[in-house]
Formats: sequence, structure tokens, C-alpha cells
Amino acid sequence: MKIFYKALILSFLFLQVQAEEFVYGLGDVPIFKDMKSIEDSYILFDKVDGRYLYSEIKGDYEILEIQAYYKKVLPNLGWKLLEKNSFVRGDEILEIQYLLDNSKTKVIFSISPKK
Repeated sequence: MKIFYKALILSFLFLQVQAEEFVYGLGDVPIFKDMKSIEDSYILFDKVDGRYLYSEIKGDYEILEIQAYYKKVLPNLGWKLLEKNSFVRGDEILEIQYLLDNSKTKVIFSISPKK
């Protein structure tokens, strides 16, 4: 019975995440609410030791609200909290920075190989 409930919860989370837009270039990292990807910010280097990726989103939300969202959602997508605003999955590290930019919040996502 526990497995059924876990499957039901994971299905719900998957459907919720699937209905949202994803951060440009990250594929499985959802955008918080109706924040927008800054497409010109996307950078990808695919090297022998792994990928290096950079992408930004921007919107009218409080930093603490966005941080709480990613701290809750990312573990459901396989990312384990490494330290504040830093997650690990497989051989990659995802770092998230939160900045204020002209009264809007900018969120910067960086993925790099685990050292």
C-alpha cells in the first residue's frame, strides 16, 4: 500500500512539473511560477569532463519564495542538496544564485561537473 501512495505522489509531482515551463537549456528544471527565461543568457560547453551550462530567469517574486520552491522541487527530480543553493545529481553540480535586478529577481543556474 505504501508503494501505491508513493507512486501516486510521484505521479502528481511529475504532472505538476510537466505542466510548467522549464528553465531554458536545463530540460528538467521547472521555472518558478511565471518567471521568464532570458534566452540570450544561455551558455553551454560540452567538454570531455562533463557539461558546463549557464542559464537565467527573471520575474517579480521574492528571493526567499523562489529559494524555498527549488529546495522543495529539485530533490524530487533527483538533485540532492549539497549546501545552500547547491545541488548534486550524478556527476553534476547545480548552483543557483539569486539577485535583484531593477526591482525584479534574477535567478542564475549553473551546472558543472562534480570535482
